[in-house]
Amino acid sequence: MLLYGNIGDEKISIVICDHPDNPCYPTYWHARGYGLFSANPLGWSDFTGGKEMLNFSIPDGGSVTFRYRVIIESGSHLSDEEITNFATDFSERY
Repeated sequence: MLLYGNIGDEKISIVICDHPDNPCYPTYWHARGYGLFSANPLGWSDFTGGKEMLNFSIPDGGSVTFRYRVIIESGSHLSDEEITNFATDFSERY
């Protein structure tokens, strides 16, 4: 997920990469005008209008790990190729 814009004359990019080993990959994303920028891996019903349901639970005493990489770039708007390279590196190393 990429958001980009300018602060004055400075170009800014913010990227969140979802890891392919995450439960519910690929995740749903959403952003709001007031600054919310979020991965939402558990919001299937809301994002599909109830057409898809998620049956996900963690047993008592269990755990789950979600992995995301956040990239903040100052000075340029990242290209699709640059983002793909960051995401590929993330998926292969972690």
